[in-house]
Amino acid sequence: MRAAIATARRGMLAGEPPVGACLVRDGEVVATVGNGVIGELDVTAHAEMRAIREACQRLRSLSLDGCVLYATVEPCPMCLSACHYARIDEVVYGASLADMQAITRSELVVRHATLAEGGFDVAISGPVLADECRELLRDWSRGAAR
Repeated sequence: MRAAIATARRGMLAGEPPVGACLVRDGEVVATVGNGVIGELDVTAHAEMRAIREACQRLRSLSLDGCVLYATVEPCPMCLSACHYARIDEVVYGASLADMQAITRSELVVRHATLAEGGFDVAISGPVLADECRELLRDWSRGAAR
């Protein structure tokens, strides 16, 4: 999670939303990236999506079995769906989507129980280092033009 936080902080300094993701397999970091929505002009360039893309390319596989994704903010429905299709074992998040929603007023929030009822098989854990992750959001909120 600390690698994801550091990446989120660097992204925020570059003008991106402060979201970082770190994908780990067997204790080895496979990908660590930040949000790229603004720089890439791509609404799908969330940190989690970028980490999944990079890991699939690096591992030359569409299956990320055995991987854990650490994200500074609880993944949105798009990112959680990608985790499911990539067969990521677990997602560990810092700040909640409700924390992000309080700032952006535009986040989609999904109940985890609904995902489980629909056959979603990725374990979701958090919050982890939530205070540090929420502080990133607060810093971004104070510096972002809204």
